[in-house]
Amino acid sequence: MGLDNAGKTSIITAITKRFGFEEEIARLTPTRRIARDSFRFLGIEFNRMDFGGQRQYREEYLKHPEKYLMGTDLLFYVIDAQDFNRYIESIDYLEEVLLFFKEEQEYVPICILFHKFDPQLVNDKDINKRILTLKQALTRYSNDFDIFFFETTIFDIKSIMDAFSSGLSMLFEKMEMVSQLFSQISKNYNTILIALFDAKGITLGEHFRPHLQLQEKLTIYEKYIVLQKRVVSENRTLLEFSDKFHSGERFSGLIEVLSFGNLEFYLLFIVEEDESNLENTITLLDRIEAAKPQMENLILQIIQ
Repeated sequence: MGLDNAGKTSIITAITKRFGFEEEIARLTPTRRIARDSFRFLGIEFNRMDFGGQRQYREEYLKHPEKYLMGTDLLFYVIDAQDFNRYIESIDYLEEVLLFFKEEQEYVPICILFHKFDPQLVNDKDINKRILTLKQALTRYSNDFDIFFFETTIFDIKSIMDAFSSGLSMLFEKMEMVSQLFSQISKNYNTILIALFDAKGITLGEHFRPHLQLQEKLTIYEKYIVLQKRVVSENRTLLEFSDKFHSGERFSGLIEVLSFGNLEFYLLFIVEEDESNLENTITLLDRIEAAKPQMENLILQIIQ
């Protein structure tokens, strides 16, 4: 939900497509009323509703909230971070929605996305200050709702996937165990990254090396998307690769497909490459890969 032109449909398009979504986003028109679709995650079917944000539609939703909002398990509320003039209007709308949930004692997890937070704005003091002020104002609802904040942009698909993945993880208590396991493995092998994705790219858990730069995270995720596409097209279950960051530091990794019935997951390991002795790098990846049974047992716990 959110105001018109906040970028709600663009977010859903990016999540759904992941490959070449930019052209389709450029052709999008305003959503009329509610656009419905469904998707499966961890074997469970979810119904997703994209609420058109034009004033007449918002008035209709708030006039009959029991018709449109009852039964909600998770809400993504999108705010156009660049549209300062509509901040108050956007917050007023959100407050009306939260008031209904509170009256009905439906304590839905809320993910608030400050969208269109494009790369050139990351160091913009003015917009960061404005967003911080909004976050502080919205924390007054944290006594009744679990509220989480994200900055997202279509120019960084990972920012969108992280927000979507984090939201879904709130509905699966055991998913937190995945990141905890990765943290333990990382301490033993000094990995740059360990991550587990489902086939659509939703993150079940991940652990990055401390202080890894944003640009390096983006490099890794962009590399992963390309390699996942290759794994699918070549019908592979294991793919090893090597690349480098913009700094020149090289890294090696592997993607392994884990299958459970008709569900597929992608396990991603990345370590710093030992250029002087590549055998050491290969040995390290083999040792990490040996931890796969732990991961498989954990996935089974989550999907059962």
